[in-house]
Amino acid sequence: MTSEVSRRDFLKASAAGAGFVLTFRIAGGAMSAAEAAGAWEPNTVFTIDPSGIITVHITKAEMGQGVGTALAQIVAEELEADWRDIRIDYPTSDPKYGLMLTGGSWSVNWTFDALSRAGAGARHLLIEAAAKHMNEPASECIAEGNRVRHLPSGKFLTYGDIVSKGLITATLSDEELKKIQLKKPAEYKVIGKWIQRLDVPEKTNGRAKFGIDRFLPGMVYAKVIYPPTRTGSKVVSVDDSEAKKVKGYISTVREGDIVAVVAENYLAAVAAQGKMRVTWDKGPHANVTTESITQDYWNKAKNDTSSPSWVDVGDADGALAKSMKTHEAAFWTDYVGHAPLEPMNCVARYQDGTFDFFSGSQFQTRAMGDLSKLFGVKPEQIRVHQQYLGGGFGRRLEPDVMLEAGLIAKAVGKPVKLIRSREDDIARDFYRSCTLQVLKGGIDSSGAVIAWKNTLVCAYPGERYGGLDKQGRDQFSLNGSDHYYDIPNQFVRAIRAETGMEVGYVRAVAPNYTFFAVETFVDELAHLAGVDPLEFRLRMLGGAPRLQNALRLVADRAGWDRRSSLPKNVGLGIAGVTAQEKASPTWTATVIQARVDPDTGAVRAEKIWCAVDAGLVVNPDGVRNQMQGSLLFGLSNALKERATVKGGQIAQSNFHEYQLLRMNEMPDDVEVYVVQSTEYPTGVGEPGVTTVLPALSNAIFAASGARVRTSPYLPDRVLKALREQKA
Repeated sequence: MTSEVSRRDFLKASAAGAGFVLTFRIAGGAMSAAEAAGAWEPNTVFTIDPSGIITVHITKAEMGQGVGTALAQIVAEELEADWRDIRIDYPTSDPKYGLMLTGGSWSVNWTFDALSRAGAGARHLLIEAAAKHMNEPASECIAEGNRVRHLPSGKFLTYGDIVSKGLITATLSDEELKKIQLKKPAEYKVIGKWIQRLDVPEKTNGRAKFGIDRFLPGMVYAKVIYPPTRTGSKVVSVDDSEAKKVKGYISTVREGDIVAVVAENYLAAVAAQGKMRVTWDKGPHANVTTESITQDYWNKAKNDTSSPSWVDVGDADGALAKSMKTHEAAFWTDYVGHAPLEPMNCVARYQDGTFDFFSGSQFQTRAMGDLSKLFGVKPEQIRVHQQYLGGGFGRRLEPDVMLEAGLIAKAVGKPVKLIRSREDDIARDFYRSCTLQVLKGGIDSSGAVIAWKNTLVCAYPGERYGGLDKQGRDQFSLNGSDHYYDIPNQFVRAIRAETGMEVGYVRAVAPNYTFFAVETFVDELAHLAGVDPLEFRLRMLGGAPRLQNALRLVADRAGWDRRSSLPKNVGLGIAGVTAQEKASPTWTATVIQARVDPDTGAVRAEKIWCAVDAGLVVNPDGVRNQMQGSLLFGLSNALKERATVKGGQIAQSNFHEYQLLRMNEMPDDVEVYVVQSTEYPTGVGEPGVTTVLPALSNAIFAASGARVRTSPYLPDRVLKALREQKA
């Protein structure tokens, strides 16, 4: 199999030289009186103040997933903290935090060990300091509930006492931290427990501040006049004579091909934007359409023999030639947007050579690196003041709105607030690439799959992140096509197709389309072999027992054996995936019960069952919430979400055209079963999404006998498949 670029190398390249903080040196040293009166910050993870309050610094984005609570639980467990004294905050970006990135279901997975050791190391220093002060052996002292107690005598010091007295004088090196014995899962008191999310109270009482809620003294408002094509347009001329007549108009800013108006308030900025007359050279992509992209993709799939492989095992062509039965199918996915409820926004301030950005970011490190280069300043002169995110799903990995706001703020010499309209937000999104996957499979006389070929055509976001490997491949655009099935001869060709439409990483990234093709095609091969789709999968997953277990569990909960007794036009479909990456898979299996209306082609998912093995679970309720959310996100992708291209730009303007699944279209029930495990934790923000497209496609087939291989499953597409099936 072709070797992949590691995710760490990929992200190191995009992090502008910032390293990973995988362990945290625990600082000590005698504190001054001023420091003692303040707080003890033993590392970049948390601070303890003289009252004993512990504030865990969350360097991840909070966009509804409750990540801060889970990360605080990890710290509190090893620190032996009283949960009532735990607080969280979201610090301003700083190189000292290392990689500040939220995506890929990585938050707990990447930080569990480091956060555990940060808490354990601090606990060790607290015990040593307290024991010395009490003139007792440290071996006779324990930490519990924010205090250090001497067991024989019962004497104790609170963490607040230790901090306020400045008793800590020792330090721990990285090597010493690595040697600390962490707790065993059986010893956990906080990890694995349901704990109410720490961000909920302020989100219900109005204190929570999202990016759109931020105001600064002397702030003005800006609106950008965006080009008629997604990329490639150049400004020819600007006429702002009518915009100047708008009450509250301040100025026009032109920086290269960015044109903006600045006004005293938001409504004046909107009015002035509407009066601007910008003449554009539309550039090389002015005639790009969905039809031209489709034709280009098919041409590449049929004719490209030079693009690199992603998987190359055995002899796929030779095995196909020897197969008793062969099958071929093509799968298409349309462009899909992020569609966060809160539109992209930023407040920017330029003062004394330093830029301050008040916005919700999923990738503060990238913002610091990219913006420092663009503005010609050091990374530490770029400060991202993290706000709550009203939805992210990968959209806020991109710093584009910060760039625009920063350019305007520097030009006008005042803090600037930039809020995109919904129309601007949809037009300027970084969509999940449309994709074409052409699969061929071969079965031998025993019904075993012996040959597998996949030609995968898509665009790559990774170049903006500096993350393409030496062969020009973007692993996050290809993951999932390298599945776990035991097939001796496999070949996947990765064909890059750029069309002038900027693409990005949308929740679940590549596996949302790769597993659509893989898991639907496996179902089709099972039908060809005359074998139950569940049993067919289990036979080929000898190297993935945890996925086998998840498939069995979800099939049992869904009542897989009752399929023959379901009403007419109702069927069950199944899919099992490894989610984001083979390096740290979250084993996930889903069954969907769907009803197909044979007269209209309408599809309704009546119920969803999902089993997930994400290793050790930090907060069970958070896992269930995330899995339910990802399943419904995937269902919206599968049934509604489609962006088309006309004239080099997305044709849809708002949610009346870019449709999302509505409340009355949701399933009657979504059941999530979390597998109990003591394995190292993985992630749960995205896995559910990747199961829905194939499970629903397979359910449609079970209900109607028709295969729908184009996503989303719009009624006209289902009707077409039904007619083809009858013919």
